[in-house]
Amino acid sequence: MRFGVFIPQGWRLDLAGIPPADQWATMRGLAEAADVWPFESVWVFDHFHTVPVPTDEATYEAWSLMSAFAASTTRVRLGQMCTCMGYRTPPTWPRSRQPST
Repeated sequence: MRFGVFIPQGWRLDLAGIPPADQWATMRGLAEAADVWPFESVWVFDHFHTVPVPTDEATYEAWSLMSAFAASTTRVRLGQMCTCMGYRTPPTWPRSRQPST
């Protein structure tokens, strides 16, 4: 059996109360801990605002977090619970994955 861990990214108000300057360090620290603990994977959700209603609290975008976690970990697999095509339409999706020149 394999176990993964979801990293708080703000959409469930799970970063509320953490100063904005410390939020990335909190998320990165959890991903790095999962990398040395016996977790197989690190996950985030593809959401852009808090639930059940939008607030002014920070919510971090899933694909950007995947890139950042890839630079911060060495072993765990990375994934999103979903990728919402309503946020990223098929014509724009391939362009957003290309490196900028």
